Amino acid sequence: MSGYENITQISNAVYLIGTTDGYYTLNIDDLSFNNYSISITNIVTNKLNGETHFAAIAGDGDFKYGENNITFSYTIPEYNKYINAEYQYLLEGSQNEWSQWSAKSTVNFKNLPPDNYTFKVRAKIGNSYSENVGIYRFTILKPWYATNLAIIIYIILICIMAHFINKAYKNYYYKQKEKLIEENNLLLEIKELENEQQLMKVKNQQLSQDVDSKNRELAVSTMSLIQKNELLAIIKEDLKKTGDDSSKNIKSVITTISKNISEEDTWNTFKEAFNNADKDFLKKVKAAHPSLTPNDLRLCAYLRLNLSSKEIAPLLNISVRSVEIKRYRLRKKMDLPHEQGLVEYILSI
Repeated sequence: MSGYENITQISNAVYLIGTTDGYYTLNIDDLSFNNYSISITNIVTNKLNGETHFAAIAGDGDFKYGENNITFSYTIPEYNKYINAEYQYLLEGSQNEWSQWSAKSTVNFKNLPPDNYTFKVRAKIGNSYSENVGIYRFTILKPWYATNLAIIIYIILICIMAHFINKAYKNYYYKQKEKLIEENNLLLEIKELENEQQLMKVKNQQLSQDVDSKNRELAVSTMSLIQKNELLAIIKEDLKKTGDDSSKNIKSVITTISKNISEEDTWNTFKEAFNNADKDFLKKVKAAHPSLTPNDLRLCAYLRLNLSSKEIAPLLNISVRSVEIKRYRLRKKMDLPHEQGLVEYILSI
């Protein structure tokens, strides 16, 4: 009671304290603080939102990766109504400093990563510290995919993959190299073919020039033959008109001229020159139309040179009308349609 505070000693250790609602006795022997020991009483682990499991306090603990939520309980194993204990803890591997003093005798650690830990706890009673520190060592194991065995397997798989990737790249670049070589070879072959084509073109041009030259020579020879036969025909007609039919000399000359005009050697010479200029033409015509006679082939050769009926007549020693008849018969033998020209067909062979 304010103004009436009073403490009275009853004995050596007992004191009487007056209060507003009565008296209290205090035995100071009960306030003597002994050296107390702190103990870890309980360890509980659990998965997130899962069932709890009690762990053994003795020895070190090994917990699975999923059981990384841990609760520690600790206490001073003595009771006294005058004792007010406070606790302080440290989790080595997760904390670097001791926690604040607290009267709470439990602590919970959530989602601890895989590692080695040491849990320490100590107590304070008044200004006196507990004579010991509670220690518990435990390990949160790595998940199966992060274990040493898994890492070794990963390394092996990576080496195998690297080997196959390297092999695939080698095969790819080898194929690319082979493809490049093949393309280069193909380009070389194409170049060679182009060169050969160019050479063939030059040769064909040369052959064409040779054929044209021979054709010109053949045309000149044919025209000379035509002119010769025309001249001989004129001379023959003049001799018939001016000479005496009974004169043996004139008859002999006329006979000689007639033989010369129709001489077979002249045709053979022309035929050889014609075949040299237009190789195998007569053979092709004969193969296409086996029914053609030598005279028909001769007419085909003259038509091949694009000679007119008037120019062909002295070569065959016949009239122009007879040449037209021969041309008509030749069309029949060749069985040409009405709309196709004879010379046009012969030039296309």
